[in-house]
Amino acid sequence: MKAFFFTILFAAGVLFAVYRLSPPPASTGEAPADAQADLPQEPAVDESPAPDESPAPAESPATGKPPAPDSQAALPQEPAPAFSMETCRLEPVHGAEVLRDGGNAVVLRLPSAEWSCGLRFLPPAGRRSLDLSGGKYLAIDVENRSASRQMRLTMHVSSGGANSEAADHAVANFTKNRAINTGIGLDPGEKGTMRILLPHPEIYASPAGAPGPFLVDTHHVNSVDLQVQWPYEDEFRYVVDCRVSNLRLEGEPDVSRAIPAGSFFPFIDRYGQFMHSEWPEKVHSDEELREDLAREEAAIAASPRPASWDRYGGWASGPRLAATGNFRTEKVDGKWWLVTPEGHLFFSTGVDVLRNNVDSSDGSKHPDWHETPVPPDRMMAYPDWNLRKKFGKDDYLADYYLFSQKRLCAWGLNTIGNWAARELLVSAHIPYVASVVEHARGVKRHPKFHIYDLEDPDFEKNMREAIRRRFAEDSPDGKMLRHAAHDPLCIGFFVDNELQFQKWIPEVGAEKAAPLLDLYFRVCKEEIQRAAPGKLYLGSRFVGFRQAGILWDAAARHCDVVTVNAYANSIANISSKIMNGGVQKPILVGEFHFGCMDRGMFKASLCPVGDQTERGRSYTRFVEGALRHPLVVGCHWFQYRDQPLIGRGDGEAYQCGFVDGTDRPYWPLCFAARKLGEKMYLERNAN
Repeated sequence: MKAFFFTILFAAGVLFAVYRLSPPPASTGEAPADAQADLPQEPAVDESPAPDESPAPAESPATGKPPAPDSQAALPQEPAPAFSMETCRLEPVHGAEVLRDGGNAVVLRLPSAEWSCGLRFLPPAGRRSLDLSGGKYLAIDVENRSASRQMRLTMHVSSGGANSEAADHAVANFTKNRAINTGIGLDPGEKGTMRILLPHPEIYASPAGAPGPFLVDTHHVNSVDLQVQWPYEDEFRYVVDCRVSNLRLEGEPDVSRAIPAGSFFPFIDRYGQFMHSEWPEKVHSDEELREDLAREEAAIAASPRPASWDRYGGWASGPRLAATGNFRTEKVDGKWWLVTPEGHLFFSTGVDVLRNNVDSSDGSKHPDWHETPVPPDRMMAYPDWNLRKKFGKDDYLADYYLFSQKRLCAWGLNTIGNWAARELLVSAHIPYVASVVEHARGVKRHPKFHIYDLEDPDFEKNMREAIRRRFAEDSPDGKMLRHAAHDPLCIGFFVDNELQFQKWIPEVGAEKAAPLLDLYFRVCKEEIQRAAPGKLYLGSRFVGFRQAGILWDAAARHCDVVTVNAYANSIANISSKIMNGGVQKPILVGEFHFGCMDRGMFKASLCPVGDQTERGRSYTRFVEGALRHPLVVGCHWFQYRDQPLIGRGDGEAYQCGFVDGTDRPYWPLCFAARKLGEKMYLERNAN
C-alpha cells in the first residue's frame, strides 16, 4: 500500500469501527487514566454498557444545514418499526446457507468467500431503507461453530448509491462508495461481537473543504451485509460456519462530538492532535512528554525481552540447527521456519516504518487548520517536534532509535520491519529487513499499471543496473545497503512493493506473462545474491493472497521467502496448496493492522475494530492464525506510528500505530503483543 507505500490515490475515506470479543456487551478498551504512570500493568477491561447520550440534533452544526436529502426521504411512509433483527428481511447471497434459529438468531454457513457470499439484512416489507439514526453503534453477536478452524467475518453498512466495494484493499482506494465496515476473527468455538460506530452526518460532518470522518446516511441505510471481504480462501464447507444473533443499535448518538462550523478551526493542536475530542493518552503539556520517557525507560528495564528468546529473538531452548552466520529458511516437522545465524528457530514479529518522522503535511496550504504557526519550511513535522520535547534536545535520534529497539523487545517484537530509518538500520541491535528499491530508476514502467514494462527488450539490463547502482551509490541508502549486506542481523531484502501483477496478467495473458514473471524474479534474486551473498530475497510484497498461480510459481522458484501484504482479520485458512508448481517457499506477511475511532483520528484503518482492547485481541488472533499455519514465518505490522491526522500524500490517515503521533504507546496492543511474544514458539511448535 505504499508509494513510499501505496502508489494509488486514496478516494473518500474508508472504514471505521468495531468489533469486540465476548462476553462483555461493551467496553471502552482504554488503558486506565494513570496507565502512563504505572507501567507495565495490563489495563482492566471496562465491562459497563455504553453510556446513554442525548439524541442527535436535526441539523449539522458543522454546516448549519440538515443532511442532504435522500430520494427516499420524500416518499410518504408509515413510521418505521423499531430496528431489530426480527424486523429485517433476510437475503442469502451467492449460495450462503441461512437458517433462522428463533426470532433473533441465524445459523450462517458460507461455502465460499467469493461474490460477497453471505447474508444481507434488508428493510422490512413495505420499507425502502433501514433507519439507524437512533444509535451510537450497530452491533451483532457472532459465534464460530467450527471446532477446528479460525473464521473471519465482516459487517458492512451502506447508504445512498450502489455499494461498489472492491475486490482487494488496493483497488478499494480507487473506489468511492458510501459504506463502512468492520470485521472479526474468532478461534474455534469462540464468541464475539462486531460493532460499528455509526457516522451520523449531523454529528460528524466537517465544514466544507476540511477533512473528517467518512459519513453514511444513517437515516436511510440500504442494507447491512455479512460477508468475507477481500477473499483469499479456497472454497470448502465451510469457509464460515457461525451463529449470528441480536443485530441491534446500542447507545445514543454522541452529540457532544458535533462541532459548530464557527468553532471548528483550528482543529489540530500543537502536538498534531485533534483539538475537539479528549482521550486517555492525549497530551496537554510538554512536561507530560518528558515524564513519559522516564517512566517508560524504568518499565522497560524492569521487563525487557522475553526470557525464552536468544539474542536474535529466536527460540533459545528449541531445536538447534546448522549455524551459517546468516538468516536462512528450513522446513522442520512440516512447518517452515526462519533460522537465526546461530541455528535457532525464528518467527519474525515486527513493525514497519520505524522512523522519527514521516509524511509531514504542507501547512501553507491550510494554515487555519493548525494551532501552531506554519514554519519557514512549511512542513508540519509534529512527531519530530514532539520527540525533541520528549528527549529534551534537538539531536535526539541516536537516543530515540536505541529506545525504540528496547521498546520492540519489551513489547514481544523481534524484528524491525520495512521502511525503517537508515540511521536505525546501520546501528541496529535486533534483526531487520530492508528494501533495495521501489520504482527502480531507469527501468521502463508499464503505461497503465504500477509495474515495470516486462516486455521491454532492455528490462533485464536496466533492472540489473538499477539494483547494482543502489548497492554501489554514495548515498545514505547505498551505505545502509552495503552495511546490511554483511550484517548478521539483516534477515533479507525486498525489491519493490505491491506491483499490480493481478491487473497486468489478465491483460497480457498467462502464456506471455509466465516467462516474463520468471525473468523478473530471477533477475532480482541473482542481483541480491551478487550484492549480498547469503541474504534472503524476500520478494516484492504481493497485494493479498488472491494471485494467479503463475505468479506464485514464479515467485516460489526464485524468492527465498514470498512476502504478502494481507489486511484481514485472520489468515489461518490460507490454502496449503497455494504454491502448486512443484516448489514451495515460506510466506512472510509484510503488512497487517487494526485501528479504530476512539483516539481522535478521522479514519480507523483498513481493518477497523472498536477500541484499543480490541486492537490487542485482533493482533493476537491474527498472529495466532499465522503461527498455526505451516507456511507462514512471520508477520509485520503496518506501521509503528499513527499516520497524520489529515493524512499523508495519498490521503491515508489511519489510527494504525503501536504509538500515536506524540510517541505515546497504545498499551493494550503492546501488552497483547508481549503476551503472545512470550509463548509464540510454544504455540507454533504445538500446532
